[in-house]
Amino acid sequence: MSIFSKLQEIESKHNVKVHQGEDFKQALYNGKMTDSEDCIIDKIELILKHYPESQDLSLSTYQSDETSDDEFCYSVVLP
Repeated sequence: MSIFSKLQEIESKHNVKVHQGEDFKQALYNGKMTDSEDCIIDKIELILKHYPESQDLSLSTYQSDETSDDEFCYSVVLP
């Protein structure tokens, strides 16, 4: 099951809308995402646990820049 299918499943199960930011989509499509699909889903479920009244979630990234020793791109979930 792809990450996009898993996101749709979460939307249906929890009655929320998951908005994917452009940086998030680009990181997935270009294979730059450091987090695994399961890690992304775990982050979403953690937010839903702590903010059960949330109807909208935003997915974005936190990325390394030219000053970083190692390249990384983590997912960020905002309620």
